[in-house]
Amino acid sequence: MRRWRTVTAGLTALALGAGLAIGGATSASAEPVGNWGTFTLSGASKAYTGTMTMAGFPDTTFTSNSRQSTVISGASTWQSAGTPVGQAGFGSSRGTTYMNQRPTADNATSPSTTTYTFAEPTPGGRSWAFVLGDIDADQATVTATDVNGNPISAGAIGFNGAAGGNTGYNSCSSVAEGGWPCGRGTTDDPTPGSDVPTWTPNTGTAGGGTLIGNASASDTAGASAWFSPTASLKTLTVTYQQRSGFPVYQTWFAVKTATISGVATLDGTAIPGATVTATAPRGVVYTTTTDADGRYSFPALPQINDYVVRITTPAGAVDPDGTDDGTSIVSGVSLNLSTTGNDRTDVDFAFTSPPETTSVIGTVTDDDGNPVSNVPVVITDPDTGDTLVDTTTNSDGVYTGSDLPADTDLDVSIAAGEPTTITTGDADAAPVEPEPIVAPAAVIATVTGVVTLDGAAVPEGQVVDLLDETGAVVGSTTTGADGSYVFATVAGTYTVRTVVPAPGATGDTANTGVTAVAGDSVTSDLPFESPAVPAVITTDQPGTVVDTNGDPVAGVDVVATPTDPQAGGPVTVTTDEDGAFDLTGLEPTTEYTITVDVDGAEAQPIVTPEEGAATPLAFVVPAAATPTPTPTPTATPTATSSPTAVPTLPANGGTGSTPGNAAGDPGNGGPLAYTGADLGPGLIAAGVLVLLGAALLTYRAVRNRRRSHLQD
Repeated sequence: MRRWRTVTAGLTALALGAGLAIGGATSASAEPVGNWGTFTLSGASKAYTGTMTMAGFPDTTFTSNSRQSTVISGASTWQSAGTPVGQAGFGSSRGTTYMNQRPTADNATSPSTTTYTFAEPTPGGRSWAFVLGDIDADQATVTATDVNGNPISAGAIGFNGAAGGNTGYNSCSSVAEGGWPCGRGTTDDPTPGSDVPTWTPNTGTAGGGTLIGNASASDTAGASAWFSPTASLKTLTVTYQQRSGFPVYQTWFAVKTATISGVATLDGTAIPGATVTATAPRGVVYTTTTDADGRYSFPALPQINDYVVRITTPAGAVDPDGTDDGTSIVSGVSLNLSTTGNDRTDVDFAFTSPPETTSVIGTVTDDDGNPVSNVPVVITDPDTGDTLVDTTTNSDGVYTGSDLPADTDLDVSIAAGEPTTITTGDADAAPVEPEPIVAPAAVIATVTGVVTLDGAAVPEGQVVDLLDETGAVVGSTTTGADGSYVFATVAGTYTVRTVVPAPGATGDTANTGVTAVAGDSVTSDLPFESPAVPAVITTDQPGTVVDTNGDPVAGVDVVATPTDPQAGGPVTVTTDEDGAFDLTGLEPTTEYTITVDVDGAEAQPIVTPEEGAATPLAFVVPAAATPTPTPTPTATPTATSSPTAVPTLPANGGTGSTPGNAAGDPGNGGPLAYTGADLGPGLIAAGVLVLLGAALLTYRAVRNRRRSHLQD
């Protein structure tokens, strides 16, 4: 909304036309680093749709009837780490996208409505934030609903006022360390960085509140407010309306994340491929699996408290939590203990066998060595026929069993096939790890596919999960260099899922109803498309250069140098024959100094508009100094004895001998070009000669007439 006004200046105070067009998501650390949202946008005026994506946050879509919505790169306007939202642990948004939006029409009765819908309930605990910027000559009403569709109170929406009050803050560099350069004062904004919006909670059952710009509805820079909801939201709506002028407002999203990690072991030996879940208080479940070292990690969980972490207890093992319900639980895992959060790297699961017993950690593969997941495994005592372990292989084809007799031959049967003999180890010792067992091809069903982005393979290592009909993860693998994955499993109906391979990428992250048949293979590809590239908004600065005589000055360089070096390098252009120039490709809302490469030309500071052309500048420079020509002396005609003797005149009326021209060339009797020199003496001399010549001609004519008369 910043309709920047650039004051044109010059020695002649030349005023040229003015027309200003305004159009239009880590782990915690000592230095807060937030995850700021990445926006995508599609549709057209008054019918926009899009997405907002950031790590550790539910998938978010939005609809808007804004007259104009634009995704901005964040290179020239941002929320710095020095703003209140940045200091709260969200860090800086610089270089990440945000949304510019307008009302449906530029009047107080035509607001635009933008509604964000979250695929899962959002985290609470002030772990995420949204920021509304450039609220000055406009207002924004914020409402939200919970998971049941009920309105959220103003308090739960989490407005963060300065000193706990009802005013927002300003994001300009003059008041926020590391902020964007908000420029010099204007009539509307004489002290940039001073304007802040005001929050007024709504009354009644609607909930929410309204963020209102300054009382005079003046167009200023940087007026912002941030919100960190305490409740879980299903939707968030911003209703935006004009109060004066041609407004536009900005929207950012951010989330603070931290890590939960640990290791799973059985009798001190790592358990690979085990499924681990972390459940947030709002019910959202995050899933991962242990690696070859038994370690797992959730690297980007919303920074909230009271997660519950779960893993399946190996059959017969002693559960560290003291229960025997088949699942080991660590509850009360909190990440929101400080502004920057606390990574939890100690959520371990150390399983042990009962005293005087031992354990086994084995693997099942197919003929090609691929792990076979979700296949039934039964361990029996061949002497007694007793079933000691009845389990299934995990995502890495690993099966575990505990509470086994030491130093004993046992039978292991895969999918009710012929048993394989294994021998257990010593009591109270590490688990035996027998050679992998190859499952019969007739019982293996294969699920395979390729994950692509824009038709090309995603980078190697993209995680793909296989879920059974209950939603449990029964297989997890990663893509190869060609984007392919493969699951060897048993017959059944599955869901294949992954995550978007790039922020904002579009495509189905899950294929449901994938039917796998024993002895056969089924294909389930996961194609994605890259998000639309954020609009690269640039502005241009036109203008003219003339001299003090009003003549255009051609061929001189005009340079725009940004005040902030991070805004880019200088931009240079040369004036044309009319003295005109146009500096293109300038950063929007950025302070520049414009200079002309002529001695005596004064620099002019400007602040570029958000887009389009700025008000033209006019430079008036001193006229070029040219030495005054020295006239060539001309002899005064002298009368001779012949009464008809007169000076010889050229046919064009000039003199026979004229002063040299400005270039020092002999005169040709034509008009003299103006060069800035004082032509008075030369013109006087020429005038005298012309008058003298005319007098002589007149004298001659009179004399001839007399002679004729006398002869008559």
